[in-house]
Amino acid sequence: MADTIKCPSCGSNLTLNADTQLLDCPNCGQSFNPSTLDVTVEELEQKAPEAASESGAEPAHKTAEAVSEPVNEEAPEQTEFVCNSCGAKVVTDVHTAATFCAFCGSPALVGKRLTERFQPTYMIPFKFSRDVAEAAFVKWAGKGRWTPFGFVSKKNIAKLTGLYVPFWLFDIEADIHAAGTAKKVTCVGDKRITDTYSFERTGKAVWNFVPLDGETRISDELMEAIEPYDFRGLIPYDYRYLPGFYADRYDQSPEDLATRATERGVKGMSQLIRKSLMGKYDEHTIKENRSKLEKMEANYALLPVWFLSYQYHNKNYYFAMNGQTGEVAGELPVSPVKRVMLFFVLLGIFAVVARILLGIFMRGIWG
Repeated sequence: MADTIKCPSCGSNLTLNADTQLLDCPNCGQSFNPSTLDVTVEELEQKAPEAASESGAEPAHKTAEAVSEPVNEEAPEQTEFVCNSCGAKVVTDVHTAATFCAFCGSPALVGKRLTERFQPTYMIPFKFSRDVAEAAFVKWAGKGRWTPFGFVSKKNIAKLTGLYVPFWLFDIEADIHAAGTAKKVTCVGDKRITDTYSFERTGKAVWNFVPLDGETRISDELMEAIEPYDFRGLIPYDYRYLPGFYADRYDQSPEDLATRATERGVKGMSQLIRKSLMGKYDEHTIKENRSKLEKMEANYALLPVWFLSYQYHNKNYYFAMNGQTGEVAGELPVSPVKRVMLFFVLLGIFAVVARILLGIFMRGIWG
């Protein structure tokens, strides 16, 4: 069963306004602070069968289990839910936790998919609205010299989706112990004097909230490109910030991401050692490095991303915007038409210049 958050005044479905951080009612125009709507996921699940019955959907005993039932054997990754606003059956994949009804447009929460082991510990609500994200996409696309004509179209912009991406936030502790030699060059007049020193770097290092996305369908490189998030904005997970956006649940566990987390930790240790030597020496050589990661723990969180995927000449391209900070990243397609046009423009310029030079040369010969 799909759940929604209802307006206390008129009963219409509420959606989150990222600009104001309030739940807006499109019917009566009122806005509500999410923290004041004291309805739990469990209560929504109990009310959902009643709402479905009132809307003309199938009986509760048929729809209550729909969330976990495959649609068919050929598509085991797809399931269906019943919209409690219009009673329509909507097909989605098993990882989707918040979506929209394709028939009436109502925001829908598939509450059971973010409970128990799939319930996040933290989240960061969206801070940028769709209008801001669209403007950012247009500006970003406009920077591409080879961006195809008509690429920034209503059709493409319509695909822009506000998505809560599942992340694991790793807390990493490290013990740093490195030693080596370093050189410092001093110029005295015309002479270069090189002094050699021994160095040792020891200490403890802690990194909190190192984000690694737990969704295999989204590019890891793209998610890292829109970092960092301001984790001072983390709040305990609250499903009331989901309406109006999509949300996925993870399909990679912390164990699956252990290698990536270790690589981030090792990179962090190397950066700290290098940073401690920069400015003091001109070059250095590490001869002994017994640094190691001592502890890694992970917490599950949903982080906001405005996401767009598109296809051009049978190749997929992606755009992402950090829904909290506005950082953007992606890859733009290259228009072969623009390249051909540039070639002929340059060819024309070359022909004109050649003609001028030839005329000057001929006048020089014939005086």
